[in-house]
Amino acid sequence: MRTGNDSSPHRAAGKPSEAGSAYIAVLVVLVVLTILALAISLITQTETQIGSNERTINRVFYAADAGTHAALAQILVSRDFDAHTYLLTDTGLQLIDTKLQYGTQVAVSPIVKINEGPCPLCEINQVGTYGNRAYSKTTFSFTSTASRFATIDAGTAKTPLAQETIEAMFDLQPIERSVVDQGK
Repeated sequence: MRTGNDSSPHRAAGKPSEAGSAYIAVLVVLVVLTILALAISLITQTETQIGSNERTINRVFYAADAGTHAALAQILVSRDFDAHTYLLTDTGLQLIDTKLQYGTQVAVSPIVKINEGPCPLCEINQVGTYGNRAYSKTTFSFTSTASRFATIDAGTAKTPLAQETIEAMFDLQPIERSVVDQGK
């Protein structure tokens, strides 16, 4: 015997219009969480690329800066005013054909004399000359250009990844005028 108050065990409690609303709410939450996860993934990937690019740019800048120091050493040690090119691979080995390799090429321009004048801080010039040699204060200029590259054919075709140029000027005093005349 059944009374009119008995409810069917197969029917959900509540109003018939609310049936399945929990399912829709869960789906909306899952969609929002999925969009949030995709956004975080995209941001992380972008930040990784930015960090990689910044590392490459810093590497090229410091390579160009090293080129300026190499140019100064050229003058001070060997009195060499000519242009030079340095090739540095990431592995430290020579470039190999059919193997992807990364490296940096640094090109230092010829070192050019810009100005030459008396050496005001040189004690030897107060007497005129020192050992019959004239000394001066001389200003030089040059550029150092570093290029980061990738190559697969032993450097014949280099794909540029980044490039940086540093223009430098420096004074040398005292320096013999005969040495300066070589740097014209």
